[in-house]
Amino acid sequence: MPFALIPEGYKLQKVTKLQKEAVDKFYSSKNIDSFLDGAASGELVKAVAIVVTPIVLAALAKQGVEGLPKIDDLLEKIPGFDLSALGEFSL
Repeated sequence: MPFALIPEGYKLQKVTKLQKEAVDKFYSSKNIDSFLDGAASGELVKAVAIVVTPIVLAALAKQGVEGLPKIDDLLEKIPGFDLSALGEFSL
């Protein structure tokens, strides 16, 4: 039978499945809150913004937004502009 070290003053008691789920949900929520309050969350938001923003903007420019020309149409109009050295790629 496994044993655990239990601080003095605490007592073990059986809990129902619903009680265990409630405690797990409480601590899960508490962990998320503590992460969002920490410094790492701010850095994560910055990193996601730096990575995701150009991808979203490129996708919007590639498909064109209603009322605006597609980026491919604009690039074709620039004299001497050639992307053939980059090879084939798609978004």
